[in-house]
Amino acid sequence: MRKLLLTICALFTLGVANAQETKERHHAIGLSAGTGFGVDYSYKLNDHFYATARYGVLKYKHEDYEYEIDGENMSIDGEFDFGHVDALVSIAPFGKGFRFVLGAGYFTSSQVDVDMTFTEETKIGDVVFTPDETGEIFINAEWDNLLPYFGIAFGKPVPKTGFGFGLELGTYYDADGPKMSLDATGIIEETKNQEALLQESFKENKFLPYVSLRLAFSF
Repeated sequence: MRKLLLTICALFTLGVANAQETKERHHAIGLSAGTGFGVDYSYKLNDHFYATARYGVLKYKHEDYEYEIDGENMSIDGEFDFGHVDALVSIAPFGKGFRFVLGAGYFTSSQVDVDMTFTEETKIGDVVFTPDETGEIFINAEWDNLLPYFGIAFGKPVPKTGFGFGLELGTYYDADGPKMSLDATGIIEETKNQEALLQESFKENKFLPYVSLRLAFSF
């Protein structure tokens, strides 16, 4: 009798463990790093469709980058400021880890600022100008607030059991390209009149690439 009870208890425990292991998970929280840092929530609709809400941010600043333009030594300060909330749908056509990702991102900020200054004296004719007298060039690029997104990914948004890893490669698309602005000071102040030419030069830059490595936990 005692052995029978022990056997029943063992089978019951094993059954509970197997049930817990095979319990289907529909929710997941993810952390990602790549072109910025992100956090997301994903919901499994079925084996082929997943819905994801994602927030991402990229803030980066680099100062005193030395660069030569037309024989002139320049010091460049650059700053990236991106923040976006995405609504996405993942389509796994084979029910496996490979999937297509479609959706849109709403950008709370999406701009690049560049400040260019001369590091050496500039000679025009017989007149020599100091870097302060020569002036600075300011360039700003900004994308639309709402942009469509598409990409491909590897790894399930909601891992089957516990933790899972993923890789996503995609892009946001701005049909008009970034909006460019140009300003200048000093003796090169007239450079700001070239804003229309700058806008024309960048209008084909319609894509904002996105790359991320993701760690997710499902429940």
